[in-house]
Amino acid sequence: MINHPTISVVIPAYNEEKYLGDCLESLKSQSLHRSNYEVIVVDNQSADASVDVAKKHKIKPTVIRLATNAGFSAAVNHAISLATGEYYLFLNPDTVVLPGALKKLLDFAKDTSPLGAVAPRLLNPDGKPQASVYKFPTITNAIKHYFFNCRTCFNKYLPDNRIQKIEVAVMAAFLVPRTTIGDVGSLDERFFLYYEDVEFCRRLKAAKLPIYYLPGAKVKHVHGASGHFKSHLASPLLASARIYHGAFYSDVLNLILLLGQKWQQLAQKRK
Repeated sequence: MINHPTISVVIPAYNEEKYLGDCLESLKSQSLHRSNYEVIVVDNQSADASVDVAKKHKIKPTVIRLATNAGFSAAVNHAISLATGEYYLFLNPDTVVLPGALKKLLDFAKDTSPLGAVAPRLLNPDGKPQASVYKFPTITNAIKHYFFNCRTCFNKYLPDNRIQKIEVAVMAAFLVPRTTIGDVGSLDERFFLYYEDVEFCRRLKAAKLPIYYLPGAKVKHVHGASGHFKSHLASPLLASARIYHGAFYSDVLNLILLLGQKWQQLAQKRK
């Protein structure tokens, strides 16, 4: 009889030699027995030593190097196709999982039904809490944020320190039951980077599978380290937004964001 691990830790990597070793090392400090989790690193054709770092690490992850840089979603999906755990932990390589966090996420997931996903509290490298959840990026929420001073309606925010249901969490650390993937499918590979989390969470909402924020489980995250883009306009963000929203909705939303930013600048000058 084959004993499968409870958690499959899925780490997509691209030019992450600076961070990947610390990420893998942090998994050694977990209170779960090593046989309870497997680690799969999927490399998107890194030009640095990311693959060597992963292969040489004492935790002995499974290391897969894709033939091309297929993007975040494709790398995660490739790992899912190989994973054998009851739960998947999507984990950025620029994270450090603090001691006990893996067990806390797993215990919560086992005790919670129905469940779409559970996200830990992300921390900046200095240990301060990091904004990591947000509402769906709709026109209505943008108007509330920019014109009616709703600080949690648009853009990432930091929830208070209690377990709670949320709409969207960034996927820097994101635990998903295998059954959830069976119900709603894996990540949408149309999204090279960005908006794959929003789209996936939207499917969870449609399936009435809630997402929880678990502040007792903590993961340090070097915010923005995985992008490696010289400018906002050079990133895939705008293209991903148009895929998610559609061209017309995206253009209207961008116009509202522009007007909202100008309105706030004007309001600041009047004070």
